[in-house]
Amino acid sequence: MIRAISYTGKLLGIVDFIETSWDRKWSEPGEFMVYMTLEEYNRLEALGMKYIENIERPEMGIIQKTEYSKGNEGAFITVSGHFIEKLLDFGAYRKTHVLSAATSAEVKSSIISYINNANAAVVVDGVSYKPLANVTINPDSLFPESADVSIDEFEQMGTALYEIISGTEFGIQAKIETFPEENEDGAIGLSVLFKKGRHLTDGESGIFFGKAYNNVDDMSYTLDESAEACLYEIVQEVEADYYSKFSSSYFPIKYTEVADGTTKYYIGCTYFYSGNQPTKIGNCYPKRILPTTLSSDECDLKITTTANQQKIRNLMQKKAQLDMLDHYKVESIEVNIIQNKYEYIRDYDLGDTCVVLIDDMEQMYHAKIEKVNETHKDNMIEIQLVLGTPSKQKWRRG
Repeated sequence: MIRAISYTGKLLGIVDFIETSWDRKWSEPGEFMVYMTLEEYNRLEALGMKYIENIERPEMGIIQKTEYSKGNEGAFITVSGHFIEKLLDFGAYRKTHVLSAATSAEVKSSIISYINNANAAVVVDGVSYKPLANVTINPDSLFPESADVSIDEFEQMGTALYEIISGTEFGIQAKIETFPEENEDGAIGLSVLFKKGRHLTDGESGIFFGKAYNNVDDMSYTLDESAEACLYEIVQEVEADYYSKFSSSYFPIKYTEVADGTTKYYIGCTYFYSGNQPTKIGNCYPKRILPTTLSSDECDLKITTTANQQKIRNLMQKKAQLDMLDHYKVESIEVNIIQNKYEYIRDYDLGDTCVVLIDDMEQMYHAKIEKVNETHKDNMIEIQLVLGTPSKQKWRRG
């Protein structure tokens, strides 16, 4: 059931739509689309429609694009946009933010500090402008036990928050706490819930998808190793006065280059991750050279104590890990679900890790539900799951 919400947060009622897509995502803001008659759109637009809600789903969509079309069958409108999490990108921070935390409480504290900076007001000609009224942390939030992430300067706030929890079991869910008033005074305020996906892979609580369970219609598996890189040399320019003081124990790569008569000094370290090596190619290791530009907010390149050299090396290797996300093997499973033994939302949901059996390949995987693509049409709902980074398990013969 699809409902329309006004820009002030008022429920406007059920939308008489022709087709709706509701694409939920775990690691980035989701998207939606609603296709309706022009008459229905005009009715809702006159009431101040700005948001779309899908009953029993936690997300709310903000209308960001409106398209009109007219043909032999009449005039129609398509509204589309992202879920509310995308509004977190209204904020940004001009400086690098280093999040180095050893406890979940420290992770939370550092995230709050970053949000306050990214959502800070900007004064223009004596007038103060703020991206969002406020951004608070939902008290039910759960956080990773540790974090060691450097958020680049100028990053948009929402992108940065997803980056902080990238590669973990955690996701983000935002909710509007305050709306503008009818005269458009006031502003949107957000509450952010950090949540952890469940592991549903064992025993009675396990969720299994496969032909043998009569709960899948179509299934596809993709493995793309074309962009993989597992081996890195990371290099950083330093000042000539400090170049010789960097130890080869931490920086086995040291060299100079002359450009336009000026000598430049570089230190470098290495990084290797076997999990991103292409399969069945023997001892071949695709390599990338990554130049870094560490900022003064991250570290001081003029301090060459052992502790600081270790810190510099760790930061450079973190940059390689982030770069690897763009050069990682792409492995995913797509499943069209039949609501049979397990019920969507009640038994499994976005972010949960489930078991997928591909009988024809005699393969079994544990994989996290990264996306749920819902299509609402003709009083029916089609559900497609996209499960990312599958972990291969031992095949169980029937």
